Amino acid sequence: MPDHLKLPRARPRASLSTGHQSVFAGRMGVNVLIGLLALSGVAGCASAGPYNPSDLPTPQLSQVQELCHLVMGIPPGVGLSSDCVENLSSSAAALSQGRTLLDARRTCLGKGLAPGQPGLSQCELATASQRSAWDVQVDTTGLQRPAKSYVNASFDEVRRREQDACARLGYDPINAGFAQCVASLNAALLASAHPMQ
Repeated sequence: MPDHLKLPRARPRASLSTGHQSVFAGRMGVNVLIGLLALSGVAGCASAGPYNPSDLPTPQLSQVQELCHLVMGIPPGVGLSSDCVENLSSSAAALSQGRTLLDARRTCLGKGLAPGQPGLSQCELATASQRSAWDVQVDTTGLQRPAKSYVNASFDEVRRREQDACARLGYDPINAGFAQCVASLNAALLASAHPMQ
């Protein structure tokens, strides 16, 4: 075989000095550690529970999801659904917190403290922290999937659904919180359905 067609022989590797071996081993160790951290992050994401932005108890989170799917007409698994769950969860958490503070105020007033006294605020906070963090009963009775999905519903129908969702959370239509709940839900869903380009 002519010399120009022969493959060059592989040269024997020179052994690494002790200093180079430790640098090489250190780099390998860092790469292995990075790989393990990446895998644990993927595993952590895979085992994460359902989207729960306000840390609602599991039964209430399921009920909020039902409101989004069966009252609002938003199918599960789309971005609009996550935005609906996030907004209604936030409204439910705010309602629960407001009720807890109102009950704490009644308790503290019943102890003889009066509005304007410095001790009233501390009493309210202490009493509220001792109570259950969740005080909202979501009404999901008689829910049925609407004939038209959210994206195919008229403006008036969407507004009626938003009002129904907030009422089912427990907001009283004669209080300002109800209007805030409806307006907040409307704004969140509009922003999600029609993102700015």
